Amino acid sequence: MKKWKKKLLVMTTALTLAITSIPVMERVEAAAATITPALAKTPGNANPLFTQKFGADPFAMVYNGRVYVYMTNDVFEYNADGTVKDNGYGSINKITVVSSDDMVNWTDHGEIAVAGPQGAAKWANNSWAPAAAHKTIDGKEKFFLYFADNGSGIGVLTADSPIGPFTDPLGKQLVSRSTPGASDVTWLFDPAVLVDDDGSAYIYFGGGIPTGKDADPGTARVAKLGADMISLDLAASGGTAKPINPPWLFEDSGIHKYNGKYYYSYCTNFSGGHPADIPTGAIGYMVSDNPMGPFTFVKTVLPNPGAFFGVGGNNHHAIFDFNGQWYITYHAQTLAKAMAESGSYPQMGGQSHGYRNAHINKVSFDTNGVIQNITGDYAGVPQVKNVDPYKRVEAETIGWSGGISTETTTQPGTIASGINLAVSSINDGDWTAVSKVDFGAAGAGTFTANAASGSDGGTIELHLDSADGALVGTLPISNTGGDNVWKTKTTSVSGATGVHDLYMVYRGATTGNLFKVDYWQFGQKSAAHDLVAINASTDKYKIDTVSGTNKANMKVTAVYTDGTSENVTTQAAATPAQSGIVSVGGGVITGVGYGATSINVSYGGKSDTLNILVKDLNSELTVKKLTADNSSVSLWIGGTKNFAITAEYFDGRTENVTNTATYSNPHPEIAEVSNGKITAKSNGTTNVTVSFKGALGEPVTTQLSITVTKLTELLENGGFENGQSPWIVNETADLSVSDQVFYSGSHSIHVTGRKTTGSGPKQSVDGKVKPGVTYKYSAKVKYDTGPATRQFNLTMRNEDWINMSQSDSSWWVFKDFGHGTITKGVWGTIEGTVTVPADANFSRPAIFVETSWKSVQDPTDDLMDFYVDDVSFLDTTAPTQVTPAAAISADNSVKPGSSFTVGVSLNNVTQSVYAEDITLTYDANVFDYVSAAGANNSIQIVTEDKATTGKVRLIAADIGGVSGTSTPVLNLTFKVKSGVQNTTGTIAATQAKLGVAPEGTVIQAELGTKSIAVGKSEVVVDKTALTTTITNAQGLYDAAVVGTLPGQYPQAAKDAFGVAINAAKSVKDNSSATQSQVDSATAALGSAVDTFKAAVIKEVSADLNKDGIVDVGDLALVAYHYGKTSASADWAAAKAADMNSDQKIDITDLAYVATKIVN
Repeated sequence: MKKWKKKLLVMTTALTLAITSIPVMERVEAAAATITPALAKTPGNANPLFTQKFGADPFAMVYNGRVYVYMTNDVFEYNADGTVKDNGYGSINKITVVSSDDMVNWTDHGEIAVAGPQGAAKWANNSWAPAAAHKTIDGKEKFFLYFADNGSGIGVLTADSPIGPFTDPLGKQLVSRSTPGASDVTWLFDPAVLVDDDGSAYIYFGGGIPTGKDADPGTARVAKLGADMISLDLAASGGTAKPINPPWLFEDSGIHKYNGKYYYSYCTNFSGGHPADIPTGAIGYMVSDNPMGPFTFVKTVLPNPGAFFGVGGNNHHAIFDFNGQWYITYHAQTLAKAMAESGSYPQMGGQSHGYRNAHINKVSFDTNGVIQNITGDYAGVPQVKNVDPYKRVEAETIGWSGGISTETTTQPGTIASGINLAVSSINDGDWTAVSKVDFGAAGAGTFTANAASGSDGGTIELHLDSADGALVGTLPISNTGGDNVWKTKTTSVSGATGVHDLYMVYRGATTGNLFKVDYWQFGQKSAAHDLVAINASTDKYKIDTVSGTNKANMKVTAVYTDGTSENVTTQAAATPAQSGIVSVGGGVITGVGYGATSINVSYGGKSDTLNILVKDLNSELTVKKLTADNSSVSLWIGGTKNFAITAEYFDGRTENVTNTATYSNPHPEIAEVSNGKITAKSNGTTNVTVSFKGALGEPVTTQLSITVTKLTELLENGGFENGQSPWIVNETADLSVSDQVFYSGSHSIHVTGRKTTGSGPKQSVDGKVKPGVTYKYSAKVKYDTGPATRQFNLTMRNEDWINMSQSDSSWWVFKDFGHGTITKGVWGTIEGTVTVPADANFSRPAIFVETSWKSVQDPTDDLMDFYVDDVSFLDTTAPTQVTPAAAISADNSVKPGSSFTVGVSLNNVTQSVYAEDITLTYDANVFDYVSAAGANNSIQIVTEDKATTGKVRLIAADIGGVSGTSTPVLNLTFKVKSGVQNTTGTIAATQAKLGVAPEGTVIQAELGTKSIAVGKSEVVVDKTALTTTITNAQGLYDAAVVGTLPGQYPQAAKDAFGVAINAAKSVKDNSSATQSQVDSATAALGSAVDTFKAAVIKEVSADLNKDGIVDVGDLALVAYHYGKTSASADWAAAKAADMNSDQKIDITDLAYVATKIVN
């Protein structure tokens, strides 16, 4: 486990715990379309095992033809400002699990909730460094998960499957401080478990370095487990946990058995004074003939990850056998490093911060059983079997990926029915790939995926061998009815034969989550042309009833087993589940009333379902306003800052449009603005106009005001391009300028022959550094021999032995103000800012580069040679030249038809301005100019030119002159044009000449702009008549009796009447319904009332013989035809006796005539 936070882990600057997945990846342009790049594990490589999350301290368990890897669930921790901080481990309470049967494609099984209030072991605070084992107990296979509760003890959970669900059988620690033999173990953690050939099991644990025992810490232990695997059999070791004494132990117990020998392995510590054959932070091992020792040290086999990947840290491992080949799994900060270096995660500050991912490499033994030296790499291990695409494959089985995440789903899993994951957080251009899929000689004919979508959906493109390789199929996935409503969708496949890497590239027009995928499966191609499925899709999920936005195109594809398909849209039957919401015809879905409905699609005995929502889209698709998360940005030259632009729609929905907005930058030479990042280039101010248009409505704008400050460099020749001067040595060392090793330019300074940690290059800053001032510093450092990582400092000192501050004791004669943990063999950075105390007392101050101080200094670990380049110490308070600006101010939004004020202020004016000539333009189709006036009585408008529509020129005199940071000079009145609503207009200064006196000169001011949103008219819709009509209709409906007697109603007539009433109610309940829609609904329901009343069964005449009265003569005629039906030969004559028109003569007809006989 990781506890190297001593002086070795001051590795990076910083992120408090946010239990989240890795953020969405940055997009880059590929040859044909945007593809999210893979990070760390790139196609063709097998390390790290996965990249959608972190996973540290790996332990491997083999079961039933699969390797299960259990890991500490590293997750980002954040500072208050949102930047990533170093991994602190204190909130980790879950264990991550993945598995594979081929060693390249890994299935994500998610996280086991172990500790904390939501965990199985609620008594535990943490779950670190797991170990797992399985054993047959009472005829049933049981699984055991051992974990460290930080450094205080070890717990155990049990389950009936390797992925859970796990339960806590003890309710307490299995190994604790009260365990005999464990009370003096410094770190009671990092378990490893071995189940021997005879079924007996052993647990190994411990770590830490007691004071003064660096070479022989003596803190490793072994104990036999009870037959139940959840108890200790200490009798096997004399009643106490038995010590193991690995030399230079740090942590990370490991155990495996090879050729009858027991191999105990571990991570060496980072103390000074290591012998050459036992380097720091390496994996070493010991051997014994007995699982409980004694063990004899052999050698180290795996150096620290920093030796291979350019980023160090602790080492944690497990060695295991799978199908006759031995492997080692270990962790390295490769994913975090790739994320930081990609620029996709600026909150990481370019540092990996100690977040780790599991790797696997092969292990080999010589004929004497000695483990051969292991090289960590990205290539990893070969794939041991191909993937069978004709069986269900979990979507979260991934060889390589870009951009996606995984999440739990309620869909049943294959290993444990209640545990399953799905691929999620899918955006356009994201992808997953599976290595070596064997489609066979005949190949695949169909592809099916279980997917869910609550949006417009998208497609899965099936490519061979690369993300832009041969396209063999495309699966459309439309809205399924919700983010967790799952449906299987099928498409045809052509050209997929033999063995290939399969790339599933996810495409979609909408931003955000397109869909989720649970699993996929191919169908083998057959010679028969049999219909296997249909795929119904639509290009829109949401439509309106208004022309232009009321239609969606439907496509129905018939999919056949021979890999072919055909468009059967016009032949398929499409029936909406609810009436009155959509109509379907000719492959077009048309919105006719607000509401949600499904559409049942069928063809050839196969069916599919579409989902459509009809609603008022105007408010959803029209942007109300645009905002920047930081509209005013100040940067130093060379500095960068990320920003976000958010569009707010009239329905309240927000969308991040940073990468889709349009930017108008008048001064790109001052600051470059691109892809959500501002890069400061030169001194000055630029006002960038940002514009974005929704699918409906007009463009909306906002502004980024960017001020760039030029800083003053206090150090000379920081890149050593002009030789060594004025750099000299601090304390004792040799300095020489190198033209062979450098970070930038063509030179650096090489420091050799160091006698103290303080020996390094130094330069005087006497007379330059000042009290109370903030300075920005940076330096590049590189070293090639020594430990995997080492802390270097930028330090200020008084050459005269005088304390630099009385108020701040850290500013002694020396102040190490800048720190950086540098990884051996690569250039590292020391950077940041420092504020000098206000009472600083300098006496010949100087700045130098050193290694952090140690009382006992080791020549290898502390006094190594190193290179320095690009040293900088910048004064952040250097004076800047600020450009005068004519700033525009107004409300962000106004009401239709309203008048409003637009203010003009002069900003950053250092001279006295006595006159201004300002021209403003405005959107004449949105606003009318009304008038203008001076901001106060001293400002007089002498010329007003408004002859040109959309433009007004104002010339004003300022009695007494104006100057200052921000001074109002003009107030203009505008009015929203009649009939204009639900749009945005812009008012901008296009000329601003300022007259300066007494010089009589004219200066040009920066030009401001303002975007103003016009809201919607608040129309009062009168629903009184509709409500009354509905009430009356409902009363009629409720009183109506279905039957065949007079005064009753046919069932079909009442059903149709009910549909009409519900349609009217949906309009009444729709808060967005217009008056026209309400009036139409009222009229339609009134018509339905009339139709329903007309459908009542009328009373018929019982005077069958037409003699003017009803008597027994008429009754005799009914009796004569009694029993006849519409099938009778003489029905034409008999039907006159059918009083209730039910196509038969029966007792009902006799009774009716009898009631009409006149007394």
